[in-house]
Amino acid sequence: MSRPSTAPVWVPDPQIVLAQLASGILGYAQQTADRSAFRLPYPANLQLALDRLTLLAWHQETESPASVVELLSWAGTPFAEWPIDLPDADVDPEESLLAYGRPTAICEELGSLRGDVEGEMRENALIRAVMDRTQAAQAPASYVAFRRLLVEYPVLTALELDTRLADPELALVADQVRQAYPEAPPEAAADGVVRTCGGCRGLLLPLDDDRTWTCEDDSCSAPGTAGPIHPAAEGVRWLRRELRTFITAPGRAELRIAQVVADMGVAVELWPDFDACDLSVFAERPWVADVKAWRNPTRLGRALRARMFSVPAHADRAYVVVGQEQVRAQQRYIERLRRACPAVRPGQRVVAVSEKQFVEAVRRRVENES
Repeated sequence: MSRPSTAPVWVPDPQIVLAQLASGILGYAQQTADRSAFRLPYPANLQLALDRLTLLAWHQETESPASVVELLSWAGTPFAEWPIDLPDADVDPEESLLAYGRPTAICEELGSLRGDVEGEMRENALIRAVMDRTQAAQAPASYVAFRRLLVEYPVLTALELDTRLADPELALVADQVRQAYPEAPPEAAADGVVRTCGGCRGLLLPLDDDRTWTCEDDSCSAPGTAGPIHPAAEGVRWLRRELRTFITAPGRAELRIAQVVADMGVAVELWPDFDACDLSVFAERPWVADVKAWRNPTRLGRALRARMFSVPAHADRAYVVVGQEQVRAQQRYIERLRRACPAVRPGQRVVAVSEKQFVEAVRRRVENES
């Protein structure tokens, strides 16, 4: 049954629903990987996907899954056999999310952003508000200060946040900064303190036994490292999840690259011209880079095919740069990315490289020019 071209506002977007479902399945698979007894509740995205698929079924006047168990059964069948129509969901009829009880490649691809597509949309709206405000004030330094804050300080106490907002560059976007940092979740506090991770500076959260603390950032370089501990009474603030995913994760690589390049004595700009790109290196014949921290190269390739970053006309070379954490986690990452998106193969206007490869290319140019 086809969905009307104009659906009521309460009808969920099938693309968002499938992304959340895939993310929930990946979380469920991770929880049951050791074959131990599964403990409720199900991953939040799995339950949310069930609720939203039910709304889709009501709108289409067709059958819906009666439970999470039945939803997982659906996930093992091709989308063509689902009674619910999934227009514009970016899936093929013969594909499925589970095969032999295990997540398929399409499941990994759809869930590689943790299914938080709505979060990505909110992130875009917030970043756009900051960009509009700083552009109107002709204050590029404020935009850079905002981006750097989100990368370097995913966790702040209320006093630390107020102190940083006293900086004139951040004061311009104070409202947006406060929106970006809600209060830390209650479960992050135990024994009157909030623990942080030394690897990514994010929060440590308890596992089921409430005694084991873990970093929730799967791109963290040192998740077992303890960071500063804050009294819960200080009002700890944690950067919103979508901002941690889409700003902080690639931002770590952006700041690393900028520091290494600056140490070579090379001119480097972060987020120049209000984010025309992530990095611009060399004052003459500049190289520009769009830095990515996507876990799955196939999913990234599909996204790049849909929308490649705009290369400034004055740029001598352009790169998509993948952070070192992602390259280490996936074998042949760059090879797989180039296969998924031929537009970033060598010889093209934009070339996909790893963080290490980009830094080495900059170093070779410096040596050749000297």
